[in-house]
Amino acid sequence: MIGANKRKDIPFALIQAVYLAFSIAITVFLIGWGTMDLLLNHMGLTGHVRTIASHYLLALSAGIIPLFIYNAIRCFIDAHGQTKITMIITFTALPINILFNDLFIFGHLGFPRLGGVGAGVASAISYWVVMGMAILFVVKLQPFAGYRLFRRFYPLSLKAWKKLKNSAYRLAFSLFFETSIFSAVTLLMSQFSTIVIAAHQAAINFASLLYMMPFSMSLALTIAVSYEAGAKRFNDAMQYSFLGIGIAFTIGLLFAVGLFFFNQDIAFLYTRSEPVARMIQHFLLYAIFFQLSDAIAAPIQGALRGYKDVNVTFIMALVSYWVIGLPLGFFLSPVLPLSVLLATGSVLSADLGPAPSVCSQG
Repeated sequence: MIGANKRKDIPFALIQAVYLAFSIAITVFLIGWGTMDLLLNHMGLTGHVRTIASHYLLALSAGIIPLFIYNAIRCFIDAHGQTKITMIITFTALPINILFNDLFIFGHLGFPRLGGVGAGVASAISYWVVMGMAILFVVKLQPFAGYRLFRRFYPLSLKAWKKLKNSAYRLAFSLFFETSIFSAVTLLMSQFSTIVIAAHQAAINFASLLYMMPFSMSLALTIAVSYEAGAKRFNDAMQYSFLGIGIAFTIGLLFAVGLFFFNQDIAFLYTRSEPVARMIQHFLLYAIFFQLSDAIAAPIQGALRGYKDVNVTFIMALVSYWVIGLPLGFFLSPVLPLSVLLATGSVLSADLGPAPSVCSQG
């Protein structure tokens, strides 16, 4: 709408997005409320841990509504190219979250000592704070103040909801397919020893940190391409796309080279245990391959979203992660990890036993 100079329609569209975010948050809350006990009962948790987990989730659920609304407003802010405001909100929320974690987990300054549950309370409060900050920014600061947001009532429009949902659901499922694959892989890893699981998590953690660069480029391309496409400047949109993909791939290539030559130094950032460090090194070598693929795929997906084409990204995520990736990993997991373990040498032989059963605590 910004690129097409339809600014008069923007307040209505944003408020409808806020309404939709609110309704989805309520739906998620009710589904979570109804299924929480069932899920926790199947996790084999001890009574004390289960109590902490349930109360943590209940406390965290108090922040679902502001979290969803904030994300709708954040997209509105980012669409104007004002990403520094989102950065300011995030940087401000971090110390606030740390403060409330300290107060509610440890009970400092007279606050109740809630332990692990306090982390959920702190996160919920942080979500309300960031939503409040976002609303304050779009009401008081230019160029947002000119829209006079939240000063006029707009009735709910099912037609606008339908238009939003058609794109939102496919985008949501695309992100779900992409992120949930890591949880599924973690479950597959549970059959291995503690050392293998710890090393895998460390490698994934560092690789995820590096992924923020192509992911950021993806977000930038969504903004730039959508603006140019809305203005019917398709040549400029295409130039932005190629430029973003080229920059992301170049950075990804540099990251891959760094992982190859400095994987030992990176491993010892996470542990001082020689066996765990050597295992992390091997996992980091595998991470080199998806540095390059992510550097291409992420900006392409961002550019496609800029063209409002979410169908291709939806199909790509479904097929690549859940039709090819996860089944292939499941069938190869009894074979390939063995070669990884053997490659680490005899230093691990005394440490790599079968992982304890998850159900043994239940």
